[in-house]
Amino acid sequence: MAKIKVKLEDWLKYLEDRVNVDLYVWGANDELCINLLDKICNMEEKKENVDRILTLLQKRLLQGVDFLKIRCDDCSGLAIGFLIKAGILKDDKTADGLYKLLKEHEIRLDDVEAGDYLFMGSESKKTHVGYAISHSYAIESKNRDVGVVQTKIKDRDWGWACRPDWYESKDKPVLDRELYLTEPMMRGDDVEECQKLLVEKKYNPGKIDGTFGRNTEIAVKNFQTDEQLGVKRLGVVGKKTAEALGFIWEG
Repeated sequence: MAKIKVKLEDWLKYLEDRVNVDLYVWGANDELCINLLDKICNMEEKKENVDRILTLLQKRLLQGVDFLKIRCDDCSGLAIGFLIKAGILKDDKTADGLYKLLKEHEIRLDDVEAGDYLFMGSESKKTHVGYAISHSYAIESKNRDVGVVQTKIKDRDWGWACRPDWYESKDKPVLDRELYLTEPMMRGDDVEECQKLLVEKKYNPGKIDGTFGRNTEIAVKNFQTDEQLGVKRLGVVGKKTAEALGFIWEG
């Protein structure tokens, strides 16, 4: 579908920068709050919704968020602003419009991974969209009271998931053995790749040296726990953990 490609890591960084910063405003597509203040009353039909937005804005400012960095988005607008700037889309779309664009790429909710789009609503109309940043977590412009937040996927009523085709392809590394702490310690290029993947997912394995030491084990355990992988042996990179990290498992 998409000829223009974007880097998945750029999209995830964009989302992470918006968490606990952006406000939910109906019809807004990644627009600076300072440029939108005089329009919010026209964009929102109910005064109570305007009050909710301004209350959250005041909270953000009291928390020390830079006013010049606060942007406004509705649920689909969080993605639309990014996609229009990237040249992938030319105009605005609702959550339902995004789903119709992506429905040919629908996947099972159990197979969700970073970069996938999540939808709520009915079979006939999708009313809300969020964006997976891992197998277990998503970022969404949730509502006027909290704005853009990170949520656990299992705690929200997502009914559908789709995988866009506009990310640059990245060859996945292959893992053909389990990785874990041993004496003497395991060493190899696969260990180094594991450490790099942990860093990409914001876990600290210590020095990236291709040696599976205590710090790498702790990072693996934290990743497994946070992602709720349900593995029997914490600290061991087996099939489920390897695939969650981004390996192709051939063990």
